[in-house]
Amino acid sequence: MYLPAETICRTVYRKSVIDCMSEEYDVLAGYVLPHPPVIVPGVNRGPHEAAATEAAMRQLAGEFARIRPETVVILSPHAPMFSDYLFMYDATVLTGSLGRFGAGQASLSLPQDQELHQEIRRCLELAGINGGSLSPEQMRRHQIEAELDHGVVVPLYFLAQAYSGFKLVALSCSNLPLPQIYQAGSLIRQAAARLNRRIVIIASGDQSHKVNEQSPYGVSPEGAQYDAQVAASFRDGDLVRLLSIDVQVRQRSAECGYRSLVMLCGAFSRRAVRSRLVSYEAPYGIGYCVAALHSDPERPEPIDDVLELALSRQRELNDARRKQASPPVQIARQTLEAYVREHQTCRAGDFSGLTGAEFLFREQAGAFVSLKKFGELRGCIGTTAPTTDSLADEIVQNALSAGLRDPRFEPVTAGELADLVYSVDVLGTAEPIADKSELDPAKYGVIVRSGSRSGLLLPDLEGVDTVEEQLAIACRKAGIRAGEPYQMLRFQVTRYT
Repeated sequence: MYLPAETICRTVYRKSVIDCMSEEYDVLAGYVLPHPPVIVPGVNRGPHEAAATEAAMRQLAGEFARIRPETVVILSPHAPMFSDYLFMYDATVLTGSLGRFGAGQASLSLPQDQELHQEIRRCLELAGINGGSLSPEQMRRHQIEAELDHGVVVPLYFLAQAYSGFKLVALSCSNLPLPQIYQAGSLIRQAAARLNRRIVIIASGDQSHKVNEQSPYGVSPEGAQYDAQVAASFRDGDLVRLLSIDVQVRQRSAECGYRSLVMLCGAFSRRAVRSRLVSYEAPYGIGYCVAALHSDPERPEPIDDVLELALSRQRELNDARRKQASPPVQIARQTLEAYVREHQTCRAGDFSGLTGAEFLFREQAGAFVSLKKFGELRGCIGTTAPTTDSLADEIVQNALSAGLRDPRFEPVTAGELADLVYSVDVLGTAEPIADKSELDPAKYGVIVRSGSRSGLLLPDLEGVDTVEEQLAIACRKAGIRAGEPYQMLRFQVTRYT
């Protein structure tokens, strides 16, 4: 797909963005910028195929120079990512280059806005969100480089050519739950307002990596679908649509940058915005989206929160799905909800009249119950072989364990129930295998055993695409170190949603 930077459909402004800017706006603008190193001179010996993207980035660089922000806050999906911590680069002077891409001359060195950095950390702490910098020892332990990643360097390479008189705060978009990511964006704006700081926020990201056949990562129908929704959201100024993109579409698209977009939306929470899609193309099968957001000065009054509207829309979809849920999922959901809401313990016999559930009372099997919230795992507990009199009993038992006793999570609360999505995996008989060539992570789950230690991984999991990844995770769960011998068993599952 190719859309020229100058002719792309965009929101029609009644007056120019720059003319309607006001000094009172703490967030002067939000930019969505890709980070393909190939568009930076010196990385690619020949001409690259992303001319529209480069032109669009230089166009926004011109606008950036006219705005002249005091500080840039950039959100990078290639900064160190933690599931329980929002990482912030921390140095008096922040430096980075594209040396690993063969272009060491493409470098930047910018002073950090230490005052804003500290204020953001303070706001996060007060909100109960873990975030900040790491000590040198922690950096070494996690093998984290202090140098800025290419998700920061590539966008700033173009902006700094037009205007370099700004300070910098650079942070990860984190693997925290999406509502917390959104809240972090609003806290960045709050911190800037408290310091009376004029900032621009950049959401760095390359969008789907599976748009078309040119992608080295393969192609998925969801790749083009995801990118079309992202582009349309900025073209039409519909942030609710952006925040409502289906979880499975996002995951199967292999996107890079959605969390940056969510945090950017949070920085404009309860503000009316004007948005424009400057350019979109996918010349290498990877989506490059360039867009801009600005507060609408003609609509200064607070508006409904776009995340709450998106979550409301998602809950309506969840309700519709529940009406069509399979019998195993109905049993899992009703069991957990009855206990969390009323402390009522269900028994398998309570579901004997459920249409289509007869086989659950005839058969015995191991089963895993999985809970997800906002697309993230919220609990998963199961049994590898039957431990009860029936499959229905197995599901009842494991639904309660997944919601209340998964050691990785706090017990599910009543306020979360509307946002939970359930699945039930019924395990077939495990069979020993002699070699990893007999595995297929899309088809078979795997069990690894060494002495009394064992680890299991279900098949067809997002982000587990190779046998090597599957075995590495299973061994890690079992506590089996690299180089230790172990046995392998494979099994198939029937997944119910």
